[in-house]
Amino acid sequence: MTERAPIRVLQIITSLGIGGAERLVVSAATGLPPARFEQAICVLTERGPLAAEAEAAGAPVFCIGEFPGLRHPLAFARLVRTIRAFRPTIVHTHLQSANLYGRLAARLAGVPIVVSTEHNVYATKPRRYVAVERWLARRTDALVAVSGDVRQFLGDQLGVAPSAIRIVANGVAVRAPSPERVAALRARIGGGAGFTLGTIASLTPKKGHEFLLGAVAQLRDRGVSCTLVLAGDGPERPRLEALAERLGLAGRVHFLGIVSQAADVLAAIDLFVLPSLVEGLPLALLEAMLAGTAVVATAVGGVPEVVESGVNGVLVRPANEMELADAIATLACSPELRARLAARARATIERGFTESAYLESLSSLYLELLK
Repeated sequence: MTERAPIRVLQIITSLGIGGAERLVVSAATGLPPARFEQAICVLTERGPLAAEAEAAGAPVFCIGEFPGLRHPLAFARLVRTIRAFRPTIVHTHLQSANLYGRLAARLAGVPIVVSTEHNVYATKPRRYVAVERWLARRTDALVAVSGDVRQFLGDQLGVAPSAIRIVANGVAVRAPSPERVAALRARIGGGAGFTLGTIASLTPKKGHEFLLGAVAQLRDRGVSCTLVLAGDGPERPRLEALAERLGLAGRVHFLGIVSQAADVLAAIDLFVLPSLVEGLPLALLEAMLAGTAVVATAVGGVPEVVESGVNGVLVRPANEMELADAIATLACSPELRARLAARARATIERGFTESAYLESLSSLYLELLK
């Protein structure tokens, strides 16, 4: 009997920088059975630090080198040529720019099946962008959202029934921390003494770091001593460092920059805090829960689909320093409550938000579209 040729899948994304969607793309491109799927990744602007990881695991990475928009027609032509050269049966696009230009290029290249995933809630898309996306939606074989909240928002934005949008929930795997790196991190933030909270996110306005800094200042004023660890980098860093200085938190807040292994940060903190203003289904939150770290999170996006307040974590309203401070103070004073919430959090992720569940859902989607 002749063996079936692997199904060629090309994942398209803006870059492979450090981020949740980027890590999911690498997971998809390297985690599905290679005997069944032959995959590659195409990045629009730059390779990014995750490209080497993808290539080491066997997924080629093609780089266009710039946004293939109206100002760069040659880049768009390169994107079309790259797709044709790989000859995929399926093109799967991720994030705003790739969802737009990747689908257009895939259709021009004659790709049989086009899939598009929305990873977040984009409320500020220009009208012309939404108009093109509405047109593309009718020419996309599968619209995917990472959570129910994202599905509802995307359906409303595109004029598509939410039931026509497939949910493929994000998933994470257990990562073992490095004892050496954890020890070095604890030494850097003061030896690990006292109560330590942290978050892992790009330093951008939508992540709400300023409200977390305000909550830590409130805790200090209430006599609750804690250290805050901020892992991640981005354009907001100078402003946030200045805000920490202005609030008198310079000795209590540590900006770590980009951290390659989230597990090391999670092993060094007592509480994970997600202060985001907008989210899809954040990987850092799922990783914290799977690692057995208690969590406080804002009730945005798909977060309430994973965190049940008082059961496996604590939810607060976004942009509310007082609620954040109250929740942190409660958990700082109760190791027993933290342990109980953390155990239930881990069980929640193990039941439905693992990397293997994510890959199984993705594989099922691809095979279903081929029928």
